[in-house]
Amino acid sequence: MHAIEPLRSRARARMSAVTVVVLTTSLWLLLAPHAAVGQSVSSGLGFSTFVGGPQWDEALDVEVDRRGNTYVAGFTFSPAFPRSGDGARGFAGQQDAFVMRFSPRGRLVYSTLLGGSAVDVAHNIAVDAHGNAYVTGRTLSTNFPTRRALKPRIRGLNCQDAPCSDAFVTKLTPGGKIVYSTYLGGTTDEEGVGIAVDRAGGAYITGNTDSPDFPTRNALEPSSRSRPCDSQVPCPLDVFVTKLRPSGRGIAYSTYLGGSRSDTSGGIAVDRAGQAYVSGTTRSSNFPTHNAYQRRIKRVACGPPPGVPCTDVFVTKFSADGHSLRYSTYFGGRENERSAGIAVDRRGRAYIAGSTGSPDLPTAAAIQRTIGNSSCSQPGGPKELCDDAFAAGFASDGRRLRFATFLGGNAEDQALGVAVGADGAIHVAGSTDSRRFPTVAPLQSALGGAVDVFAAKLRPGGRSLAYSTYLGGTENERASGIAADPSGAVVLAGRTDSPNFPVAAPVRGTLAGDIDAFVTKANRRP
Repeated sequence: MHAIEPLRSRARARMSAVTVVVLTTSLWLLLAPHAAVGQSVSSGLGFSTFVGGPQWDEALDVEVDRRGNTYVAGFTFSPAFPRSGDGARGFAGQQDAFVMRFSPRGRLVYSTLLGGSAVDVAHNIAVDAHGNAYVTGRTLSTNFPTRRALKPRIRGLNCQDAPCSDAFVTKLTPGGKIVYSTYLGGTTDEEGVGIAVDRAGGAYITGNTDSPDFPTRNALEPSSRSRPCDSQVPCPLDVFVTKLRPSGRGIAYSTYLGGSRSDTSGGIAVDRAGQAYVSGTTRSSNFPTHNAYQRRIKRVACGPPPGVPCTDVFVTKFSADGHSLRYSTYFGGRENERSAGIAVDRRGRAYIAGSTGSPDLPTAAAIQRTIGNSSCSQPGGPKELCDDAFAAGFASDGRRLRFATFLGGNAEDQALGVAVGADGAIHVAGSTDSRRFPTVAPLQSALGGAVDVFAAKLRPGGRSLAYSTYLGGTENERASGIAADPSGAVVLAGRTDSPNFPVAAPVRGTLAGDIDAFVTKANRRP
Protein backbone atom coordinates (compact mmCIF):
# COMPACT_ATOMS: atom_id res chain seq x y z
CA MET A 1 0.00 0.00 0.00
CA HIS A 2 1.33 3.36 -0.95
CA ALA A 3 0.89 6.30 1.38
CA ILE A 4 -2.38 8.13 0.83
CA GLU A 5 -1.92 11.88 0.56
CA PRO A 6 -4.76 13.52 2.50
CA LEU A 7 -3.99 17.04 1.32
CA ARG A 8 -4.75 17.98 -2.24
CA SER A 9 -5.09 21.75 -2.22
CA ARG A 10 -3.16 21.98 -5.48
CA ALA A 11 -3.06 19.91 -8.62
CA ARG A 12 0.54 18.82 -8.34
CA ALA A 13 1.55 15.99 -6.02
CA ARG A 14 2.40 17.74 -2.83
CA MET A 15 5.10 18.30 -0.37
CA SER A 16 4.17 15.94 2.30
CA ALA A 17 6.31 12.92 2.89
CA VAL A 18 3.99 11.12 5.18
CA THR A 19 6.66 10.44 7.40
CA VAL A 20 7.15 7.51 8.95
CA VAL A 21 7.76 5.27 11.47
CA VAL A 22 9.93 3.38 13.52
CA LEU A 23 10.04 0.49 15.70
CA THR A 24 11.30 0.33 19.13
CA THR A 25 12.43 -1.47 22.06
CA SER A 26 10.99 -4.30 23.83
CA LEU A 27 7.95 -5.78 22.27
CA TRP A 28 5.11 -7.15 22.86
CA LEU A 29 1.83 -8.71 22.57
CA LEU A 30 2.12 -12.31 23.44
CA LEU A 31 0.12 -13.38 20.43
CA ALA A 32 0.54 -17.10 20.02
CA PRO A 33 1.75 -18.18 16.55
CA HIS A 34 -1.75 -19.37 15.61
CA ALA A 35 -3.77 -16.81 17.58
CA ALA A 36 -6.56 -15.05 15.73
CA VAL A 37 -5.39 -11.88 14.05
CA GLY A 38 -6.50 -8.89 16.06
CA GLN A 39 -7.15 -10.93 19.20
CA SER A 40 -7.02 -8.64 22.23
CA VAL A 41 -4.21 -9.96 24.45
CA SER A 42 -3.61 -7.83 27.51
CA SER A 43 -0.44 -9.51 28.74
CA GLY A 44 2.46 -7.85 26.98
CA LEU A 45 0.50 -4.75 26.08
CA GLY A 46 0.68 -1.67 28.24
CA PHE A 47 -2.26 -0.28 26.31
CA SER A 48 -3.60 -0.28 22.77
CA THR A 49 -6.47 1.89 21.62
CA PHE A 50 -8.40 3.23 18.69
CA VAL A 51 -8.53 7.04 18.53
CA GLY A 52 -11.01 9.00 16.49
CA GLY A 53 -14.47 10.06 15.51
CA PRO A 54 -16.81 9.02 12.69
CA GLN A 55 -14.63 10.40 9.86
CA TRP A 56 -10.98 9.87 8.87
CA ASP A 57 -8.47 10.21 11.73
CA GLU A 58 -4.77 9.41 11.45
CA ALA A 59 -1.76 9.60 13.78
CA LEU A 60 1.42 10.69 12.00
CA ASP A 61 3.95 10.77 14.84
CA VAL A 62 4.49 9.71 18.45
CA GLU A 63 7.00 10.62 21.15
CA VAL A 64 7.65 9.49 24.73
CA ASP A 65 9.05 11.60 27.55
CA ARG A 66 11.52 10.46 30.20
CA ARG A 67 8.67 9.56 32.58
CA GLY A 68 6.99 7.29 30.03
CA ASN A 69 4.15 9.60 28.96
CA THR A 70 3.11 9.24 25.31
CA TYR A 71 2.42 12.19 22.99
CA VAL A 72 0.69 11.74 19.63
CA ALA A 73 0.08 14.13 16.72
CA GLY A 74 -1.90 13.78 13.50
CA PHE A 75 -5.02 15.00 11.73
CA THR A 76 -8.76 14.50 11.87
CA PHE A 77 -11.77 15.14 9.67
CA SER A 78 -14.09 14.37 12.59
CA PRO A 79 -15.88 17.28 14.34
CA ALA A 80 -16.64 14.76 17.11
CA PHE A 81 -12.95 13.91 17.67
CA PRO A 82 -12.50 13.27 21.42
CA ARG A 83 -11.24 16.25 23.44
CA SER A 84 -10.06 16.37 27.03
CA GLY A 85 -8.24 18.74 29.38
CA ASP A 86 -8.62 22.32 30.55
CA GLY A 87 -7.02 23.77 27.42
CA ALA A 88 -8.79 21.56 24.89
CA ARG A 89 -9.79 23.31 21.67
CA GLY A 90 -12.69 22.25 19.47
CA PHE A 91 -12.95 21.41 15.76
CA ALA A 92 -12.62 24.57 13.70
CA GLY A 93 -12.49 23.75 10.00
CA GLN A 94 -12.37 21.20 7.23
CA GLN A 95 -9.49 19.21 8.70
CA ASP A 96 -7.73 19.91 12.00
CA ALA A 97 -4.47 18.85 13.58
CA PHE A 98 -4.71 16.96 16.85
CA VAL A 99 -2.32 16.52 19.79
CA MET A 100 -2.85 13.99 22.58
CA ARG A 101 -1.03 12.97 25.74
CA PHE A 102 -1.41 9.61 27.48
CA SER A 103 -0.08 8.58 30.88
CA PRO A 104 2.35 5.63 31.07
CA ARG A 105 -0.65 3.32 31.58
CA GLY A 106 -2.71 4.79 28.77
CA ARG A 107 -4.97 7.20 30.61
CA LEU A 108 -5.86 10.19 28.43
CA VAL A 109 -4.29 13.31 29.99
CA TYR A 110 -5.34 15.74 27.28
CA SER A 111 -6.60 15.79 23.73
CA THR A 112 -6.79 19.04 21.82
CA LEU A 113 -7.27 20.25 18.27
CA LEU A 114 -5.20 22.87 16.46
CA GLY A 115 -6.70 24.51 13.44
CA GLY A 116 -8.60 27.25 11.72
CA SER A 117 -11.29 27.31 9.08
CA ALA A 118 -9.34 25.43 6.38
CA VAL A 119 -6.93 22.45 6.32
CA ASP A 120 -4.47 21.84 9.17
CA VAL A 121 -2.23 18.79 9.70
CA ALA A 122 0.31 17.99 12.45
CA HIS A 123 3.17 15.98 10.96
CA ASN A 124 5.67 15.65 13.79
CA ILE A 125 6.04 16.08 17.55
CA ALA A 126 8.90 16.46 20.03
CA VAL A 127 8.92 16.65 23.83
CA ASP A 128 11.28 18.40 26.24
CA ALA A 129 12.41 17.30 29.71
CA HIS A 130 9.49 19.14 31.35
CA GLY A 131 6.72 17.50 29.31
CA ASN A 132 6.13 20.42 26.94
CA ALA A 133 5.16 19.24 23.46
CA TYR A 134 6.40 20.91 20.26
CA VAL A 135 4.39 20.30 17.09
CA THR A 136 4.93 21.22 13.45
CA GLY A 137 2.85 20.73 10.36
CA ARG A 138 0.98 22.49 7.61
CA THR A 139 -1.88 24.98 7.63
CA LEU A 140 -3.99 26.70 4.99
CA SER A 141 -6.03 28.55 7.63
CA THR A 142 -5.77 32.32 7.85
CA ASN A 143 -7.11 32.01 11.42
CA PHE A 144 -4.83 29.26 12.74
CA PRO A 145 -4.46 29.82 16.53
CA THR A 146 -1.38 31.95 17.24
CA ARG A 147 0.10 33.16 20.51
CA ARG A 148 3.35 35.03 21.16
CA ALA A 149 3.99 34.44 17.49
CA LEU A 150 7.15 35.04 15.51
CA LYS A 151 4.84 35.43 12.52
CA PRO A 152 1.18 36.00 13.45
CA ARG A 153 -0.26 35.92 9.92
CA ILE A 154 -0.05 33.64 6.92
CA ARG A 155 1.82 35.36 4.10
CA GLY A 156 0.87 33.44 0.98
CA LEU A 157 -2.78 33.73 0.01
CA ASN A 158 -3.00 32.85 -3.68
CA CYS A 159 -0.83 30.09 -5.17
CA GLN A 160 -1.86 29.43 -8.77
CA ASP A 161 -5.55 29.96 -8.04
CA ALA A 162 -5.43 27.88 -4.84
CA PRO A 163 -4.76 28.76 -1.20
CA CYS A 164 -1.15 28.75 -0.06
CA SER A 165 0.05 26.86 2.98
CA ASP A 166 2.48 27.82 5.75
CA ALA A 167 4.31 25.66 8.20
CA PHE A 168 3.26 26.11 11.80
CA VAL A 169 5.14 25.59 15.06
CA THR A 170 3.22 25.24 18.33
CA LYS A 171 4.46 24.62 21.88
CA LEU A 172 2.02 23.16 24.41
CA THR A 173 2.26 22.92 28.20
CA PRO A 174 2.16 19.50 29.93
CA GLY A 175 -1.58 20.11 30.24
CA GLY A 176 -2.10 20.91 26.57
CA LYS A 177 -2.39 24.71 26.66
CA ILE A 178 -0.61 26.83 24.05
CA VAL A 179 2.65 28.47 25.15
CA TYR A 180 3.45 29.89 21.72
CA SER A 181 2.15 29.23 18.25
CA THR A 182 3.34 30.75 15.00
CA TYR A 183 3.18 30.55 11.25
CA LEU A 184 6.49 29.97 9.46
CA GLY A 185 6.86 30.62 5.76
CA GLY A 186 7.15 32.89 2.76
CA THR A 187 4.73 34.09 0.10
CA THR A 188 3.99 30.71 -1.49
CA ASP A 189 3.94 27.21 0.08
CA GLU A 190 5.53 25.60 3.11
CA GLU A 191 4.94 22.63 5.38
CA GLY A 192 6.69 21.52 8.54
CA VAL A 193 7.81 17.89 8.35
CA GLY A 194 10.08 17.34 11.35
CA ILE A 195 10.78 18.92 14.73
CA ALA A 196 13.32 18.36 17.51
CA VAL A 197 14.08 20.19 20.75
CA ASP A 198 17.37 20.76 22.55
CA ARG A 199 18.07 20.83 26.30
CA ALA A 200 17.54 24.61 26.43
CA GLY A 201 14.10 24.45 24.80
CA GLY A 202 15.19 25.60 21.34
CA ALA A 203 13.03 24.08 18.59
CA TYR A 204 14.57 22.82 15.33
CA ILE A 205 12.17 22.58 12.42
CA THR A 206 12.62 21.15 8.95
CA GLY A 207 10.19 21.06 6.09
CA ASN A 208 9.58 21.95 2.47
CA THR A 209 9.21 25.30 0.73
CA ASP A 210 8.81 26.75 -2.75
CA SER A 211 8.82 30.35 -1.52
CA PRO A 212 11.51 32.67 -2.93
CA ASP A 213 11.43 34.63 0.35
CA PHE A 214 11.39 32.03 3.09
CA PRO A 215 12.78 33.82 6.20
CA THR A 216 16.52 33.16 6.57
CA ARG A 217 19.07 34.16 9.19
CA ASN A 218 22.75 33.19 9.61
CA ALA A 219 22.01 30.94 6.64
CA LEU A 220 24.13 28.24 5.05
CA GLU A 221 22.06 28.85 1.87
CA PRO A 222 20.35 32.26 2.03
CA SER A 223 18.41 31.74 -1.22
CA SER A 224 16.76 28.92 -3.11
CA ARG A 225 19.01 27.17 -5.64
CA SER A 226 16.03 25.91 -7.65
CA ARG A 227 15.30 29.38 -9.00
CA PRO A 228 14.77 30.71 -11.58
CA CYS A 229 12.43 28.07 -12.98
CA ASP A 230 9.67 27.76 -15.58
CA SER A 231 7.08 30.36 -14.63
CA GLN A 232 4.26 28.12 -15.90
CA VAL A 233 4.77 25.58 -13.13
CA PRO A 234 5.71 25.82 -9.46
CA CYS A 235 9.43 25.83 -8.79
CA PRO A 236 10.92 22.63 -7.36
CA LEU A 237 10.76 22.33 -3.60
CA ASP A 238 13.68 23.08 -1.30
CA VAL A 239 14.20 21.87 2.22
CA PHE A 240 14.30 24.46 4.99
CA VAL A 241 15.98 24.15 8.38
CA THR A 242 15.11 26.66 11.12
CA LYS A 243 16.09 26.91 14.77
CA LEU A 244 13.76 28.95 16.99
CA ARG A 245 14.94 30.43 20.26
CA PRO A 246 13.28 29.03 23.43
CA SER A 247 10.73 31.87 23.52
CA GLY A 248 9.56 30.98 20.01
CA ARG A 249 9.75 34.65 18.99
CA GLY A 250 13.28 34.72 17.60
CA ILE A 251 15.24 32.81 14.96
CA ALA A 252 18.72 31.57 15.88
CA TYR A 253 19.32 30.45 12.30
CA SER A 254 17.24 29.60 9.25
CA THR A 255 18.39 28.33 5.87
CA TYR A 256 17.40 26.73 2.61
CA LEU A 257 18.97 23.34 1.89
CA GLY A 258 19.00 21.84 -1.59
CA GLY A 259 20.12 21.88 -5.19
CA SER A 260 18.53 22.87 -8.47
CA ARG A 261 15.96 20.03 -8.56
CA SER A 262 13.34 18.97 -6.03
CA ASP A 263 14.49 18.32 -2.45
CA THR A 264 12.10 17.25 0.32
CA SER A 265 12.62 16.78 4.02
CA GLY A 266 12.21 13.50 5.87
CA GLY A 267 12.98 14.54 9.42
CA ILE A 268 15.35 16.15 11.91
CA ALA A 269 17.19 15.20 15.09
CA VAL A 270 19.49 17.12 17.42
CA ASP A 271 22.41 15.94 19.56
CA ARG A 272 23.56 17.06 23.00
CA ALA A 273 25.81 19.72 21.49
CA GLY A 274 22.91 21.36 19.62
CA GLN A 275 23.98 20.06 16.21
CA ALA A 276 21.07 19.29 13.88
CA TYR A 277 20.86 16.22 11.63
CA VAL A 278 18.49 16.33 8.66
CA SER A 279 17.49 13.58 6.27
CA GLY A 280 15.35 13.77 3.18
CA THR A 281 14.97 12.92 -0.48
CA THR A 282 16.63 14.70 -3.40
CA ARG A 283 16.61 14.73 -7.20
CA SER A 284 19.41 17.31 -7.32
CA SER A 285 22.74 16.25 -8.79
CA ASN A 286 24.22 19.38 -7.14
CA PHE A 287 22.87 18.84 -3.62
CA PRO A 288 25.51 20.26 -1.22
CA THR A 289 27.94 17.59 -0.01
CA HIS A 290 30.80 17.77 2.49
CA ASN A 291 32.92 14.98 3.99
CA ALA A 292 30.54 12.67 2.14
CA TYR A 293 30.19 8.91 2.22
CA GLN A 294 28.62 9.15 -1.28
CA ARG A 295 29.50 12.29 -3.22
CA ARG A 296 27.21 11.89 -6.24
CA ILE A 297 23.66 10.87 -7.03
CA LYS A 298 23.77 7.40 -8.59
CA ARG A 299 21.60 8.01 -11.66
CA VAL A 300 20.14 11.14 -13.20
CA ALA A 301 17.42 9.74 -15.49
CA CYS A 302 14.93 7.30 -13.99
CA GLY A 303 11.68 8.39 -15.64
CA PRO A 304 8.94 8.17 -16.57
CA PRO A 305 8.77 10.60 -18.29
CA PRO A 306 12.24 10.33 -19.83
CA GLY A 307 14.89 12.46 -18.18
CA VAL A 308 13.21 12.77 -14.78
CA PRO A 309 16.02 12.40 -12.23
CA CYS A 310 16.12 9.54 -9.79
CA THR A 311 15.81 10.21 -6.08
CA ASP A 312 18.48 9.52 -3.48
CA VAL A 313 18.32 10.00 0.27
CA PHE A 314 20.51 12.72 1.77
CA VAL A 315 21.93 12.95 5.29
CA THR A 316 23.22 16.34 6.47
CA LYS A 317 24.76 17.36 9.80
CA PHE A 318 24.94 21.06 10.68
CA SER A 319 27.28 22.86 13.05
CA ALA A 320 25.66 24.17 16.24
CA ASP A 321 25.37 27.69 14.79
CA GLY A 322 23.78 26.34 11.59
CA HIS A 323 26.19 28.23 9.39
CA SER A 324 28.35 25.32 8.21
CA LEU A 325 28.19 21.60 7.52
CA ARG A 326 29.92 18.88 9.51
CA TYR A 327 29.04 16.44 6.77
CA SER A 328 26.48 16.00 4.01
CA THR A 329 26.09 12.93 1.81
CA TYR A 330 23.91 11.13 -0.68
CA PHE A 331 22.80 7.58 0.05
CA GLY A 332 21.24 5.44 -2.66
CA GLY A 333 21.44 3.14 -5.65
CA ARG A 334 20.50 3.36 -9.31
CA GLU A 335 16.73 3.46 -8.75
CA ASN A 336 14.65 5.58 -6.37
CA GLU A 337 15.05 5.97 -2.61
CA ARG A 338 12.83 7.84 -0.18
CA SER A 339 13.69 9.02 3.33
CA ALA A 340 11.49 8.14 6.30
CA GLY A 341 13.33 10.00 9.01
CA ILE A 342 16.48 10.19 11.09
CA ALA A 343 17.56 9.48 14.66
CA VAL A 344 20.78 10.18 16.56
CA ASP A 345 22.34 8.31 19.47
CA ARG A 346 24.24 9.69 22.44
CA ARG A 347 27.56 9.42 20.56
CA GLY A 348 26.39 11.54 17.64
CA ARG A 349 25.85 8.66 15.22
CA ALA A 350 22.98 9.04 12.77
CA TYR A 351 20.49 6.35 11.78
CA ILE A 352 18.17 6.55 8.79
CA ALA A 353 15.35 4.46 7.37
CA GLY A 354 13.33 4.62 4.21
CA SER A 355 12.25 2.78 1.09
CA THR A 356 14.22 1.75 -1.98
CA GLY A 357 13.76 0.17 -5.38
CA SER A 358 17.52 -0.14 -5.98
CA PRO A 359 19.02 -3.65 -6.11
CA ASP A 360 22.44 -1.99 -5.68
CA LEU A 361 21.65 0.02 -2.55
CA PRO A 362 24.89 0.18 -0.53
CA THR A 363 24.96 -2.44 2.22
CA ALA A 364 27.35 -3.11 5.11
CA ALA A 365 27.15 -5.78 7.80
CA ALA A 366 23.68 -6.42 6.35
CA ILE A 367 20.96 -8.56 7.86
CA GLN A 368 19.47 -8.79 4.34
CA ARG A 369 21.90 -8.20 1.48
CA THR A 370 19.50 -8.30 -1.49
CA ILE A 371 16.22 -6.64 -2.35
CA GLY A 372 13.27 -8.90 -1.63
CA ASN A 373 10.50 -7.72 -3.96
CA SER A 374 10.39 -10.90 -6.05
CA SER A 375 6.61 -10.81 -6.57
CA CYS A 376 6.98 -7.46 -8.32
CA SER A 377 9.79 -8.58 -10.66
CA GLN A 378 8.31 -11.58 -12.46
CA PRO A 379 9.27 -11.88 -16.16
CA GLY A 380 6.59 -11.06 -18.69
CA GLY A 381 3.71 -8.62 -18.43
CA PRO A 382 3.86 -5.13 -17.01
CA LYS A 383 6.34 -4.68 -14.16
CA GLU A 384 4.85 -3.61 -10.86
CA LEU A 385 7.12 -1.24 -8.96
CA CYS A 386 7.67 -2.34 -5.36
CA ASP A 387 10.03 -1.09 -2.71
CA ASP A 388 11.87 -2.68 0.16
CA ALA A 389 12.42 -0.92 3.44
CA PHE A 390 16.01 -0.20 4.44
CA ALA A 391 17.86 0.91 7.56
CA ALA A 392 21.39 2.30 7.83
CA GLY A 393 23.70 3.70 10.47
CA PHE A 394 26.59 6.10 9.93
CA ALA A 395 29.80 6.66 11.85
CA SER A 396 29.94 9.94 13.77
CA ASP A 397 31.94 11.63 10.99
CA GLY A 398 29.39 10.62 8.32
CA ARG A 399 32.01 9.10 6.03
CA ARG A 400 31.54 5.44 6.88
CA LEU A 401 28.59 3.06 7.14
CA ARG A 402 28.43 1.09 10.37
CA PHE A 403 25.66 -1.00 8.83
CA ALA A 404 23.13 -0.81 6.01
CA THR A 405 20.52 -3.42 5.19
CA PHE A 406 17.43 -4.15 3.14
CA LEU A 407 14.39 -5.09 5.20
CA GLY A 408 11.55 -6.55 3.21
CA GLY A 409 9.61 -9.45 1.80
CA ASN A 410 8.30 -10.41 -1.60
CA ALA A 411 6.06 -7.39 -2.28
CA GLU A 412 5.77 -3.77 -1.09
CA ASP A 413 7.47 -2.74 2.15
CA GLN A 414 7.78 0.88 3.28
CA ALA A 415 9.74 2.08 6.28
CA LEU A 416 7.97 5.13 7.64
CA GLY A 417 9.98 5.91 10.74
CA VAL A 418 13.12 5.20 12.73
CA ALA A 419 14.15 5.61 16.36
CA VAL A 420 17.11 4.70 18.55
CA GLY A 421 16.74 3.56 22.13
CA ALA A 422 18.85 4.49 25.13
CA ASP A 423 20.58 1.12 24.76
CA GLY A 424 21.57 1.87 21.15
CA ALA A 425 19.03 -0.49 19.57
CA ILE A 426 17.53 0.72 16.28
CA HIS A 427 13.79 0.53 15.71
CA VAL A 428 12.09 0.63 12.32
CA ALA A 429 8.39 0.49 11.49
CA GLY A 430 6.12 1.01 8.53
CA SER A 431 3.76 -0.94 6.31
CA THR A 432 3.95 -4.19 4.32
CA ASP A 433 1.79 -6.28 2.04
CA SER A 434 4.47 -8.98 1.74
CA ARG A 435 3.41 -12.46 2.78
CA ARG A 436 7.06 -13.35 3.26
CA PHE A 437 8.27 -10.41 5.33
CA PRO A 438 11.20 -11.64 7.47
CA THR A 439 10.06 -12.32 11.05
CA VAL A 440 12.08 -13.05 14.19
CA ALA A 441 10.37 -13.82 17.51
CA PRO A 442 7.17 -12.33 16.06
CA LEU A 443 4.15 -11.35 18.05
CA GLN A 444 2.15 -11.96 14.86
CA SER A 445 3.75 -14.37 12.42
CA ALA A 446 1.57 -13.83 9.34
CA LEU A 447 0.01 -11.01 7.36
CA GLY A 448 -3.40 -10.40 8.89
CA GLY A 449 -5.06 -8.34 6.18
CA ALA A 450 -4.32 -6.56 2.92
CA VAL A 451 -1.64 -4.35 4.53
CA ASP A 452 -0.15 -4.65 8.01
CA VAL A 453 2.20 -2.71 10.21
CA PHE A 454 5.69 -4.15 10.41
CA ALA A 455 8.00 -3.44 13.31
CA ALA A 456 11.60 -4.50 13.72
CA LYS A 457 14.27 -4.03 16.36
CA LEU A 458 17.92 -4.19 15.31
CA ARG A 459 20.41 -4.85 18.08
CA PRO A 460 23.02 -2.13 18.78
CA GLY A 461 25.34 -1.99 15.79
CA GLY A 462 22.53 -3.05 13.44
CA ARG A 463 23.95 -6.48 12.57
CA SER A 464 21.14 -8.72 13.80
CA LEU A 465 17.42 -8.63 14.51
CA ALA A 466 16.15 -8.86 18.08
CA TYR A 467 12.64 -9.22 16.66
CA SER A 468 10.60 -8.50 13.58
CA THR A 469 6.83 -8.81 13.44
CA TYR A 470 3.60 -8.08 11.67
CA LEU A 471 0.85 -6.23 13.54
CA GLY A 472 -2.66 -5.74 12.28
CA GLY A 473 -6.23 -6.84 11.83
CA THR A 474 -8.08 -8.13 8.81
CA GLU A 475 -8.04 -4.87 6.83
CA ASN A 476 -5.28 -2.24 6.49
CA GLU A 477 -2.76 -0.67 8.86
CA ARG A 478 0.36 1.40 8.74
CA ALA A 479 2.56 2.78 11.50
CA SER A 480 3.73 6.32 10.86
CA GLY A 481 5.35 6.98 14.21
CA ILE A 482 7.47 5.07 16.71
CA ALA A 483 9.16 5.93 19.99
CA ALA A 484 11.27 4.09 22.56
CA ASP A 485 10.21 4.32 26.18
CA PRO A 486 12.99 4.74 28.80
CA SER A 487 11.70 1.59 30.55
CA GLY A 488 12.14 -0.52 27.43
CA ALA A 489 8.60 -0.27 26.12
CA VAL A 490 7.82 0.65 22.53
CA VAL A 491 5.01 2.89 21.29
CA LEU A 492 3.59 2.83 17.77
CA ALA A 493 1.04 5.20 16.24
CA GLY A 494 -0.64 5.19 12.87
CA ARG A 495 -3.90 4.32 11.17
CA THR A 496 -6.21 1.32 10.84
CA ASP A 497 -9.51 0.40 9.26
CA SER A 498 -9.60 -3.05 10.88
CA PRO A 499 -12.47 -3.53 13.36
CA ASN A 500 -10.38 -6.23 15.08
CA PHE A 501 -7.14 -4.30 15.55
CA PRO A 502 -5.71 -5.57 18.88
CA VAL A 503 -6.69 -3.43 21.89
CA ALA A 504 -5.84 -3.49 25.60
CA ALA A 505 -6.99 -1.06 28.32
CA PRO A 506 -8.31 1.15 25.51
CA VAL A 507 -9.57 4.70 25.67
CA ARG A 508 -11.75 3.54 22.78
CA GLY A 509 -12.15 -0.16 22.10
CA THR A 510 -13.97 -0.09 18.76
CA LEU A 511 -13.44 1.40 15.31
CA ALA A 512 -15.33 4.70 15.21
CA GLY A 513 -15.04 5.68 11.54
CA ASP A 514 -13.81 4.62 8.15
CA ILE A 515 -10.20 5.08 9.28
CA ASP A 516 -9.12 5.55 12.89
CA ALA A 517 -5.83 6.45 14.45
CA PHE A 518 -4.31 3.89 16.79
CA VAL A 519 -1.80 4.13 19.64
CA THR A 520 -0.18 0.94 20.93
CA LYS A 521 2.31 0.54 23.77
CA ALA A 522 3.97 -2.83 24.24
CA ASN A 523 6.05 -3.33 27.33
CA ARG A 524 7.48 -6.82 27.21
CA ARG A 525 10.49 -8.23 25.45
CA PRO A 526 9.92 -11.09 23.02
